[in-house]
Amino acid sequence: MQTFILTGRQQVAPHTLGVRVMLLTDHADGSTGQRLASYGSQVDVADDLEDAVATVLEDPLGYDLFVMDCDDFGGIAGAEKAISTLIAGGARMRLMLVSREFDVPVYPLGRRTAVCLPEDVAEESFRIGFDHVLRDRTAVTMN
Repeated sequence: MQTFILTGRQQVAPHTLGVRVMLLTDHADGSTGQRLASYGSQVDVADDLEDAVATVLEDPLGYDLFVMDCDDFGGIAGAEKAISTLIAGGARMRLMLVSREFDVPVYPLGRRTAVCLPEDVAEESFRIGFDHVLRDRTAVTMN
C-alpha cells in the first residue's frame, strides 16, 4: 500500500486560521515560532516542560495545537513524557514534534498521533505538517 500526499499547495487552508498554539521551546524567536505566527496562529511560548503542560491542562478555552522543540527538553524521551502527561490530564489536542532525531518528516494518518518534523525541515514541509495535523479542525467564524 502506498499513500501519496500532494505537496504543491500554497494557499492558506481555512481550518488553520486563528489556531491557538502552545509552543514549548528554548528559542522563543526561533524558526518554529516564526513559522507558526506567520500562519496567523496565536502562539503562546513556554520554556519549561511542566509549565507548558500545566498551562495547557488549566486553560479554560483549550489549545488547538501543542508544538514541542524536543531537543531542548530531552529529545524524544522528553516528548514522550510531555505527551503522556497531557493524555493523563485529559487534554485532547493535536501534536507536532520538531527534533534533529527525526530523519524525515512524518505525517501519520491517525487523528491522535503526532506529526514529527526534523529540526532543519524545509518551509514547505513544515507547512504541510501544520495543515496535516489540523486537517480535522473546524474553522471558527463569528458573525
